[in-house]
Amino acid sequence: MENKNNTGLLIGLILMTIVAAVFGYLYYNERTLTTKQEGDLERRVSELAEAEIKLDSISKQLDARILEVQGLGGDIEELQKVKAALENDRIALRKGNVTMGRKVKQYEEFLTKKDAEIAQLREENQQLLSQNETLTQTNTELETSRRAVRDSLSGVVTRNTELESKVSIASALRARNVKVFAVSSKGKVREGENIKSKRIDKVRVDFILEKNPLTATDLKTIYMRIIDPTGATISDTGTGSGVFQLNGEEQGYTISKDVTYGNNNQDVSILYDRATPFTSGKYTIELYAEGYPIGEGSFSVK
Repeated sequence: MENKNNTGLLIGLILMTIVAAVFGYLYYNERTLTTKQEGDLERRVSELAEAEIKLDSISKQLDARILEVQGLGGDIEELQKVKAALENDRIALRKGNVTMGRKVKQYEEFLTKKDAEIAQLREENQQLLSQNETLTQTNTELETSRRAVRDSLSGVVTRNTELESKVSIASALRARNVKVFAVSSKGKVREGENIKSKRIDKVRVDFILEKNPLTATDLKTIYMRIIDPTGATISDTGTGSGVFQLNGEEQGYTISKDVTYGNNNQDVSILYDRATPFTSGKYTIELYAEGYPIGEGSFSVK
């Protein structure tokens, strides 16, 4: 009976040992599995955090490249598409749906390629800037040259105008030894000083047209103005009065005469027959030809 009890106790101990071993094994396996899962989770979180940091850095670099290329006048369409794709990947990453190792590398390679393109674009822009500066300098020099030419031409035109004016003045006719005579109704001639009004029916003006090699030998019109004591020009269309151009304006004259200039100190005489008597006072005779005054004289009536 005692042996039977000892056998039962031994079997019980063996069973308890086996159960303890089984529970120990199961506990060990469960513990090992939990530790591995925790390690995997920590590694996954670390990978996601690292990927998020890299994508954030790449996103900022893409923004900087877009601004630079835009400033250089380049095409930013490809950069914008990559930036949009990266933002979608960041959203997927936060949801834990993707692995970013390969894509991060692709984005980094894209940035490297774009940096080379941007460097080339910078160089081209610098070359264009240098060309523009050279062109601007050339245009400035051309404008300076044109201005100098214009100023020179203007100076030449001015000098030519001055020269033409001097030549015109030099070639103007000159009336020398201007003498004024009073002619009575009986044909008696008196020198025109202190002549009685009743003895003056006509006024004759004699002068010499001086020789001038610069003056063309052709038909010249001599205009004579008789200015009365009040300063008015005696004018009567019935006796041949009219107007002529003097300094760009119309000027009245008393009588005119056409003379064929022979450039030989020729004598000229102009006779004026007034319809009304001359009042007392001093009268001035002015002679003009081709827009220039050529001589003057005077007479007086008492």
